[in-house]
Amino acid sequence: MRNGKNVMNRIAGLLTVLLLCRCLAGQGWSAPNIVFILADDLGYGDVQSLNPERGRIPTPHIDQLAREGMSFTDAHSSSSVCTPTRYSILTGRYNWRTRLQWNVLYGYSKPLIPRERLTVAGMLHAAGYATACIGKWHLGMEIPEGEADPEIREGPVDRGFDYFFGISGSLDMPPFAYIENRRYTEPLTTEKKWIRRGPAAAGFEAVEVLPTLVERAVTYIEGRRGQDQPFFLYLPLTSPHTPILPTAEWKGRSGLGKYGDFVMETDWAVGEVVAALARAGLAEDTLVIFTSDNGCSKSARIGEL
Repeated sequence: MRNGKNVMNRIAGLLTVLLLCRCLAGQGWSAPNIVFILADDLGYGDVQSLNPERGRIPTPHIDQLAREGMSFTDAHSSSSVCTPTRYSILTGRYNWRTRLQWNVLYGYSKPLIPRERLTVAGMLHAAGYATACIGKWHLGMEIPEGEADPEIREGPVDRGFDYFFGISGSLDMPPFAYIENRRYTEPLTTEKKWIRRGPAAAGFEAVEVLPTLVERAVTYIEGRRGQDQPFFLYLPLTSPHTPILPTAEWKGRSGLGKYGDFVMETDWAVGEVVAALARAGLAEDTLVIFTSDNGCSKSARIGEL
């Protein structure tokens, strides 16, 4: 139960801070904005500041967060796969209390979080926050299979978020299409394959997903400039999970193969978000949290690192 308790303690600690900020609001304090960045299959030792003697992948932006903030080095994932951490982060509950007793959900899986279950997003929304999820959901939705442009129900906007843009599962799981709130941004008119084959939007390319999510996150942050309402941005990235697809700009940058390049691009994504907060004048009023769901995949070819 230790892993589950650690998750609960982290969530409880965050909520305590938020409640304290809320109580102090009457004394001239304001509730902080919160940006929660979740990397996908990033190994602990991939971050230079957490592995100073043997780490070889440059991660300057994540290192800066660690240097200027706090590092929690005794928090543990409840599983070595994606879905459990996401469930625990948003509900504060141990994943094994759900129907999912092994493995993960898939792109067309049914919702894992019941509608009546309070999420962190729902709690913050009730406390006056604007809430957004941009990235990989991987907690199930009601997506009609075989339809090109259906209404998508029981997703993030039905679990406490005002806004959602992203994908339903991992980057290697169909449907290969962006979802915005309750609709695909482009109908499913073809099939594509990234490890798995399935329905896809014609314009969807896996290599473009990380930059697209970063662009959307930056746009969202810039849109909060000058607003009195605090916001919660949950940003579950799709990298460096398989398929390992760094963009052309990042290929070869690490000298350690595609995985090292993809980790560097993930670090760039963190830097873009932090820079957007600074440009919008929000950096001093925002709590930025960065973590990963579990260790890196064997596809990282650890021997090359």
